[in-house]
Amino acid sequence: MLRLQTEQLKNELNSDAEFRLNARKWEGRFRVSDEERVYLFQVHEGQVERITEGPDMYQPFDFSIHGPTDGWEKLLRSEPEPFYQDIYSAWVHHRFVVEGDLEQFFGFHMALRRMQQLLRLPAAA
Repeated sequence: MLRLQTEQLKNELNSDAEFRLNARKWEGRFRVSDEERVYLFQVHEGQVERITEGPDMYQPFDFSIHGPTDGWEKLLRSEPEPFYQDIYSAWVHHRFVVEGDLEQFFGFHMALRRMQQLLRLPAAA
C-alpha cells in the first residue's frame, strides 16, 4: 500500500534543490491515492506546506493521481519495470488515473517526477 512518512517527505522535498527549482511558482493542492490511502499535498510558492493523510472529501484539490497499490509498488521501485519509470507513463500504459487540472499537472510534472525519485524504494536484496 502507498504509505508516506508525511513530515519526513515534506522536509525532504523542501530541502531538495531539484524539487525546489521545478516547483518554483507552484501554488496549489493535489491528491495522491491508492485503494486504501489518500494524501493531500498543499504547495505554496514552491514549498510543500503540508501533506495530510486521509483528508475529508470536502477539501479542494487541483488534480489527483490515483493508482492501484501494486502499481505504486512498481512505480516506486529503485529499478522500475518499463512504463513504471514515471507517473505519466504509468497513467498512459497502466491503471493510473490523473484527473483535474491537467495544465497544472503537466506544468509541474518535473517536480512530481522528482518527488517520485525521492520516494523510490531500495533495491530488493
